[in-house]
Amino acid sequence: MHSIAIKTPWVPAILSASLFLCASAQAGDREGADGTVILRMCKGADSVKMLSVMCLSYINGYADAAHYYGKGKAAFCLGTDERKQAPGMVVKWIEAHPQALTEPAAEVLQKALSAQFSCKPRK
Repeated sequence: MHSIAIKTPWVPAILSASLFLCASAQAGDREGADGTVILRMCKGADSVKMLSVMCLSYINGYADAAHYYGKGKAAFCLGTDERKQAPGMVVKWIEAHPQALTEPAAEVLQKALSAQFSCKPRK
């Protein structure tokens, strides 16, 4: 019988990111993530690839849901380029608004994305 050893630098990063988010979720309210979770996830995106994927996925999922349930009344507009910029902009916005750390994640993203990526009126 042969054993296979998997050697990858991603295993520690994936485990760290998973433990980080699990601890954040357990420490928070039963209602879900807050601004602290978003800040940690998106701020760590520059150094940990898994956090980058998670941050972008969280923002993209929120943006898609907000546009779907907003029924055409978008509070913010995110094109392809803007979606790439969103994690950094969200981090800057949260750092400038420390009260957002204790607000629900959806509320934080709504405020941050609306402030940073308002829809331009069409001509």
